[in-house]
Amino acid sequence: MKPGTSMRMSDFSDISVVVQGPVQSFQDREQESGITQKCLESVRQHLPGSTLILSTWPGQELAGLDYDRLVISEDPGSNVRFFGRDGAPHRFNNNRQIVSTREGLREVTTKYAVKLRSDNYLTGNNFVALQREYPKRTSTHCFLKERVVVSNVFTRQYAKGFRVPFHLSDFFYFGLTEDLRTLWDLDLFEDAQDPIHDNEGALYKSYPPDCTQMFWIKALQKFDTSIHVNELLDRSASRLEQSDLCFANNLVIASPADLGLGLCQKFLGTARISRTKGQCAQWQHWEWQEIYRRYCDPDFPKAPASVKANLFLKRLVHVHPVKLETIVKLYKNRRSSESGGIK
Repeated sequence: MKPGTSMRMSDFSDISVVVQGPVQSFQDREQESGITQKCLESVRQHLPGSTLILSTWPGQELAGLDYDRLVISEDPGSNVRFFGRDGAPHRFNNNRQIVSTREGLREVTTKYAVKLRSDNYLTGNNFVALQREYPKRTSTHCFLKERVVVSNVFTRQYAKGFRVPFHLSDFFYFGLTEDLRTLWDLDLFEDAQDPIHDNEGALYKSYPPDCTQMFWIKALQKFDTSIHVNELLDRSASRLEQSDLCFANNLVIASPADLGLGLCQKFLGTARISRTKGQCAQWQHWEWQEIYRRYCDPDFPKAPASVKANLFLKRLVHVHPVKLETIVKLYKNRRSSESGGIK
C-alpha cells in the first residue's frame, strides 16, 4: 500500500476518534485558523462510520463543527515541572493534554480508538492496517493487549546528539480503546514549588526528561515500576535496551505519510522538526522494524543496506556533531553550579 492512500473499507464503526485540544487560539496555545474543522472533516472522509468525539475546553467556538459527542472539561491550567537556572518557572501543557485525552477516551464505547490532536488531521487510514501487520511479540515487556500505532514525529532516537530512551511522541495513537486508556489515564503532574530545590540545575545532571518521555514512562510504570529515567540523556545500555523492548513489543512507529496523518503548518516548512536535522534524529519506520525483527520475529526481512547507509550519513552530518555542543554546554552549566550561581 502506498503512503497516503486509504484502505478500501466503507465502514469503521468499531473505531472512535477522540479529537483533543483547543478548537481555536486558547490562552497561550495558538491554533492555525480553521484547523480543527479541517481535522473533523478529515475523520469523516477517511474513517466513515466511526464515532467522532471532540474533547475540548469551555468557551470554545463550536459553531459549524461536525462531531457526534462533545466533552467539555474544566481547564487544569499549565503546570510547572521545574524552575530554570534563572529561577523562572517552566510551564507546560502536560495536564491539559492528559485531561482532554483521558476524558475523551472515557466516552468511547467502541473496541478501537484514535487519539488525534485538534491541530492535526487525517490524510488516509493506513494506520488501521499497520496495527495488524506485526503479530509476533516476546514474553517480556509485552504490556498492552495489542500494538498501538504512533507517529515518529517527536519520537526521537537522538536528542542533543545522543541516543535517548523512551522518547515517544504524543501526537497520534491508534489501538484498542482499553490500551489507549491505559496510556492516558494518568495522574496530573504536581506543580514544582521551590525555585531552589526544584531548580533545573539542582535536579538534573544534563537536561530534564522530555514531556513525551514522561507520559510514556508514567503509563509503563503501571506494569513495571523499575522503568524510569532520571533525565533526558539517561542512556545506559540497559536503559536503551529496556526502551527498545517496550517499543518493539507494544507499538508500531511510522511516519505521517505511512500512517495517513497530516500536520498543521507550525510543524512543516522551516520548523525544526521538518528539517533534515530534525527528521533524521527521529525513529524511522524501518528502524522500528529492525527492533521488531531483533526481539519479536527473527524471520522478518532486514532493511536494505543502502537505506541504512543513507540514514547513517545524514546523522553523521546533522546529529552526531551536536554531541560536542552538548558536552560544552553541560560543562559550562556544571561550572556555574559549582560556583554557587543560578544561571
